[in-house]
Amino acid sequence: MNPGNIFGCLYNSLFTYRLSQLIKQVPLISSNNQSGHSSQQILQILLSPRVFPIGFQLRVGDETMINTNNIADETTILKKFENFFTCSRQIINKNKKLFRETNQIPIIFLLSDDLQIRQAALKRWKFSLECFQSFENKCQSNNSDLSILANSNPVFHISHTNNPILAFQLGIFDIFLFSLCEQHLITTASGFGRFAAFASLKLRNIYSLFVDEQVSCENQSVPLKIAGYHWSGI
Repeated sequence: MNPGNIFGCLYNSLFTYRLSQLIKQVPLISSNNQSGHSSQQILQILLSPRVFPIGFQLRVGDETMINTNNIADETTILKKFENFFTCSRQIINKNKKLFRETNQIPIIFLLSDDLQIRQAALKRWKFSLECFQSFENKCQSNNSDLSILANSNPVFHISHTNNPILAFQLGIFDIFLFSLCEQHLITTASGFGRFAAFASLKLRNIYSLFVDEQVSCENQSVPLKIAGYHWSGI
């Protein structure tokens, strides 16, 4: 172990052996809403050697999980968080050579407490299962657009749900999925994405942004020491 992976090693030694039981429970929870990807599909895609998954965690606030009546249009939502999507494109552009050499498809696994953000991103850039199932990776060259992988189900707030155990299980499962990503883009003022990024044992880069922060992700990623400073939760 070293300072860069000690947390991930400890986390995996404590939780990995229980994930088989967790996976048996979580994928059974599905929605009739087919706009997003199911838990089974997300897990299958993230584990595939044919994809290069980039984790994108966007934290808006507890209010989005409690009050779901505030509806905004797709353009307004995506414009508000444009800096995160721009950063995602920059991360992809930085790794184009790697994708060509490995014949991998870059995808963005989007986690957010705000259902509207995930729905808007999926409507515009949903990762095609046909693309994933094709043998020739024909969609790999389409790097001008994002390929979003996300669940379209609401997030349960553990303090405002009739089933807090289920809410906890889903949260742990999302942490596990996010830790499978090769690189991570997280919200600075949030511990959830940071926890998952630190639980990863990948030789990863971490990019951390505030919601309104305008910064280029073409520069170097955030060092682990700095990434763990704000709202680490650990």
